[in-house]
Amino acid sequence: MPDANDHLVERLNAAVAAVEFELAEFGQRPRRLVAKELASYRGRSAVVGWRLELPFDDGTRRLDVIIPDGFPSSPARIALVDGPPFMTWPHLEEDGVLCLVPDYTTFSVDRPGDGVVWLLHEAVALIAASIRGEMEEDFRSEFLTYWRRAERGPASTILSLIEPSSPSRRVSVWSDGKRTIIAENDDQLRDWLRNFGPAMSAPSIKPIPGVLAWLDTVMLPKDYPTSARAVYALAERAGAAPLLDEIARDALPRTFVIIGADTPNGPALAATAVNRPKIVRNRDPLIAGFRASSVPEGIVHMRLLGGAPPDRTSVDRIDPAWIHGRGQDGRFRKLQDATVAVLGCGSIGAPVAETLAKAGVGKLMLVDEQTFKAANVGRHPLGVRDIGAFKAMALAQQIRRTLPHLDVAHRASTVEALLLHQENPLGEADLIVSALGDWPAESLLDEWQAAQNAPVPIVYGWTEPHAAAGHAIVISAPQDRLRHGLNEYGEPDIVAVKWKEDTRRYEPACGAAFDPYGPVELGFVTSMISQAALDVICGDVASGTHRLWLARRRFVEDAGGTWSDNLRLIAPGSLDGATIVERKWGRDAGILAA
Repeated sequence: MPDANDHLVERLNAAVAAVEFELAEFGQRPRRLVAKELASYRGRSAVVGWRLELPFDDGTRRLDVIIPDGFPSSPARIALVDGPPFMTWPHLEEDGVLCLVPDYTTFSVDRPGDGVVWLLHEAVALIAASIRGEMEEDFRSEFLTYWRRAERGPASTILSLIEPSSPSRRVSVWSDGKRTIIAENDDQLRDWLRNFGPAMSAPSIKPIPGVLAWLDTVMLPKDYPTSARAVYALAERAGAAPLLDEIARDALPRTFVIIGADTPNGPALAATAVNRPKIVRNRDPLIAGFRASSVPEGIVHMRLLGGAPPDRTSVDRIDPAWIHGRGQDGRFRKLQDATVAVLGCGSIGAPVAETLAKAGVGKLMLVDEQTFKAANVGRHPLGVRDIGAFKAMALAQQIRRTLPHLDVAHRASTVEALLLHQENPLGEADLIVSALGDWPAESLLDEWQAAQNAPVPIVYGWTEPHAAAGHAIVISAPQDRLRHGLNEYGEPDIVAVKWKEDTRRYEPACGAAFDPYGPVELGFVTSMISQAALDVICGDVASGTHRLWLARRRFVEDAGGTWSDNLRLIAPGSLDGATIVERKWGRDAGILAA
């Protein structure tokens, strides 16, 4: 049997021969690169290459075609041998390799020579434009890439909660040596850190002041600050010099200046840090030659913000608009301002709560009186460490750790206790999602909602056995009720699947019954319920809407079920399954859409 590796080697050799033929057709007689020349492209997996000489307006320049060991599946690269210093032209790497296409670009694996010729044409066009000085704007549109290449100082992680926009302003900074957090103010910083690290003590959270310097235009590499004095000049450009003057009086160990500007591809943030000169043998360079109590302010300012090089570091945005949609989700403001109560934090309510949090719902209230059991680990966001904890509390802590900017409260309580309490917190919600699957509690919730002058919208969600079907019902108007589609025992009038035998399974304990299904099957149902909740917040769904997820017919039949007569009547065109049926909630309602 032929070795698979031999086949890949033959494939590579055939592709290399095809490229060599195409280069000749391109009008070139390239020479093969020797091993020493190939070795100069470390990290490129170069196994073969050729050098070409091509004419440009400023003279002849040499280009290398580099073939990696995964070619033709991995694309060839083009390098400029006679290039200017790094960061003079955009799209030119330290080793001369040109960035000609995005990483996600693909080329034909059947005609490898065509792809190489196309790359050569792109390289020639890029070099010619760079010679003419036409590519400078790319430094601005791709600012974050080039700033990252110009980093200096100790490696660190800087996370920004601030809104990346003008004006220049004072910000709050906290660092533990591993990471630095930038926030709009001390309160935002403390709230985030308490969620991120619940065990952090209050004394350990000591914010220091920093400055956001918002520039009118993005810096070019030649403008990146190389001294503390240059950092101050940037702050002057941004109108932030008075803020920096004020902070400099404290002579902090590190003075952070966050640089921001709008680029053609959206706002960008970068960080600089001016380091206080080190005290050596009790000699403080900031006050040298003066008594500590009588150092002129201008002297300290000049020595702190002088010629010493600053640190330059990239910034990772963790502000809510970026976390939830990279600043491109038009629903963000509505979701951020919304308060959603999730009743029931089991295998349905918990993933719905997590999804709503990740979608950007700003405030969640989780309600569940039960503790987490080992039997639920396989189909629940919580894990073994949470066994025995109250589900609502453990889930709230998990969401807060994952998304520390959110406001997540919890109540280890029955829903009945909340509804009958004089100060019922559910009345403060913009939306309630009920994943209780409990008729006594949901019938009381239905009665409570109907008694409100301005009812809080509710999305009810549940699943049928084996998660072969799932339901999401939106009730938001006074004329609609959950009970309109249920009988007096809380049994729904519309059931999608009927079963040959009882689907319920039992544990060796009193009253310990469960329905068998796993997280994969359930995922379709929880996604539908989550989408219904988002649609309510954004005003995109009418009251009395019933959404019904149907699994694949083959899955239903393999599990021992068949479609019910009612489903065949209301949705005859959806019986292959793997779809959502939308209808009006109620006994006599038909289908709205499939």
